[in-house]
Amino acid sequence: MQTFLEKIWQDNLQFLDFNANFEDKNILDVSEFAIILSTNSNNYERYFLLNEFKDIFKKLNLRVDIFNIQQVQLCCINLLKSGFIDKNDLLKALKILEKISDTSLVITFIENIKLEEIDKQALFKANFKELDAINLELQNLSLNHDAKQRLQNSLQKFKDLEFNIAITGVMNAGKSSLLNALLKEDFLGTSNIPETANLTVLRYGNENKAKIYFWNQKEWENILKSSQYNKELQKFVDELSQDINIKDYIKDGGLTQEIETKDLKNFSSAKNKLSALIKKIELKSKLDFLQNNICIVDTPGLDDVVVQREILTKEYIKESDFLIHLMNASQSLTQKDLEFLINCLLNSRLSKFLVVLTKADLLSESDLKEVINYTKQSLRQNLKDLDENLVENIDFLCVSSKKASDFYRGLENEEAFKQSGIKELETYLFNELYSGQKSKIALNAYKKELMLELNKLLDEYEMQNKLIKESKEGINIKNKQLLLEFKEEQKELTKAKEEINATFLKLDNIENGIENLVLLLAKKLKERLIDELKYLKSKSLKANLNRILSIVDITTKDGINDILRDVKFENLKRISELKQSLSLKYEFLQDDFDSGFDEFKEGISRAIENIFDNENFSILRMQISNIVQEKADIFTMEVKFDECINESFKNFNLKKLLENLNINQNFYEFLNKKLSQYEISQKEKLHNLSAVISSLESENSKTLNSYDENLEKISRLTQLKEDLLNAN
Repeated sequence: MQTFLEKIWQDNLQFLDFNANFEDKNILDVSEFAIILSTNSNNYERYFLLNEFKDIFKKLNLRVDIFNIQQVQLCCINLLKSGFIDKNDLLKALKILEKISDTSLVITFIENIKLEEIDKQALFKANFKELDAINLELQNLSLNHDAKQRLQNSLQKFKDLEFNIAITGVMNAGKSSLLNALLKEDFLGTSNIPETANLTVLRYGNENKAKIYFWNQKEWENILKSSQYNKELQKFVDELSQDINIKDYIKDGGLTQEIETKDLKNFSSAKNKLSALIKKIELKSKLDFLQNNICIVDTPGLDDVVVQREILTKEYIKESDFLIHLMNASQSLTQKDLEFLINCLLNSRLSKFLVVLTKADLLSESDLKEVINYTKQSLRQNLKDLDENLVENIDFLCVSSKKASDFYRGLENEEAFKQSGIKELETYLFNELYSGQKSKIALNAYKKELMLELNKLLDEYEMQNKLIKESKEGINIKNKQLLLEFKEEQKELTKAKEEINATFLKLDNIENGIENLVLLLAKKLKERLIDELKYLKSKSLKANLNRILSIVDITTKDGINDILRDVKFENLKRISELKQSLSLKYEFLQDDFDSGFDEFKEGISRAIENIFDNENFSILRMQISNIVQEKADIFTMEVKFDECINESFKNFNLKKLLENLNINQNFYEFLNKKLSQYEISQKEKLHNLSAVISSLESENSKTLNSYDENLEKISRLTQLKEDLLNAN
């Protein structure tokens, strides 16, 4: 069987224009590209019937027919060869499609394509540099201080864009060693900066500084509360209270101390009990890797006795742009690794993440492949009742931090450094960060902000010239009429404000009967646990605590996320419809409403995803562990499960959390902010035009002579607009 792709590629190879592409290279995701490339003579009639397939072509403004499929397939190959589609991601997506369609020929074809080398970090920076150049030129062309200030703010905002990498792993997975290799210095785990049990945030700074944040009173009380369900933690807290005056460090508002990095060992060493009172540490240093707008979050081990440090780790992971999970290649997959990876696959907002096998120099290449295959197989086995294809969201790399560090010390040659895998890891990270969702949103947001300011400026210059031209023709009365029409728009603006106020007074947050959904989920969890225990009893098998906790994890988190996804969908759908309705009714506000709207929606999505209370969930896991370990009869365990699960789910209080999130109020404030910005810019414009009219009435020769200068500026702005539209 030959795919359309194979045939048209061979037929049109000599005519291909590799500059031909979609106007927006990011309009489709990799799974949609895979679907298009999998289309062949045996399945296209079946694909035509699918609404999802039609939706892909709607995004491209194309009809669904054989000719357009062929053309889009060619564009896919062009984008792949140019580096805009990741080859490995595309192959993974095509392999997933094998279950519904024979993609073997396409996979072979893609595997054999030679790609152009592309530095995605350099491309990202070049794109931003191009937008910065347009920004600076617009500042020079601006007619007033406020417009120039807005452009300067945009320049700084996107210049300060930061990418966050979270590093996770069980204790002794080699986090400090790997980071030292990436940073090209023995920065962590040295005599000055000891390996710490605390979450550590590394940022770029001109001098080495450390800031320590201690738990506040409420957070410490939660730690004490969770110790009731954890004997190891209870013992730890008791010993800590005997050795340290906790009140010196735990304050209502949270104590913060700035110290020199050389003194950090007196606070945060894993051997120092004082580290238990520390919430997190921030380190700043002048290191090359961090200078790339990268922030690294070095997390405490996942097997930390202080549960709140694990919770804090998970909160930072949610906010990270990329996740690296470390595993000691010699120790293979631990139960804690397995639980963590499954949780990330099921609940993380990240489309993919990386597992790094450390200490790879201690194993042969075949042994490393065996470790990777075993890890994938274990994950698939645990996900078989859900979606084992999620395993394809994980990439694997093997590194030897020791070889890289020895190279930087001059103890190893370049061949050893090449074998270390650190350079491959660095390239991988840059490519993922600078071509990921955050970078795409940032570039598009920057373009929209610049386009908004450019259009306002262009409109103002054109209006000025219209006034000047009519003045030269002796039609001054029209100028005054134009000014009156301009003022009429202010009335429309007032009307828009009133309508927005009236609309949002009538709206409530959508919660979709969330309390009932949570109660049903609690019932489902209890039933699944009891069914598991009854099955084990019927087979005379011993309860596996890890499996019991996996049921708790998967059932609860998957259920909660399903509820929140529905809430997010309904709310975002509604505010998008409201924005579109207002933009159509008040067309002059459309560009203002569009600018920043994608960032607003992304912020709402993150807030909803972060709404789950991990602390209550951790306590629930401890309680269920204790009940199972008591080895009581099924009836007694059912009663205890019912009590602790219902109590925990009440404490989740998702309805209250959603009310506090107040999505409608946030959107209302977003729109009003846009209205205020528009009103300010219109007042600036009105002021400038009034000044032009006054000059014309007094026959100011300078104003009359500015007509040709304005034409030159209009021409330049038109060219800048074209450049902005064509910017990647």
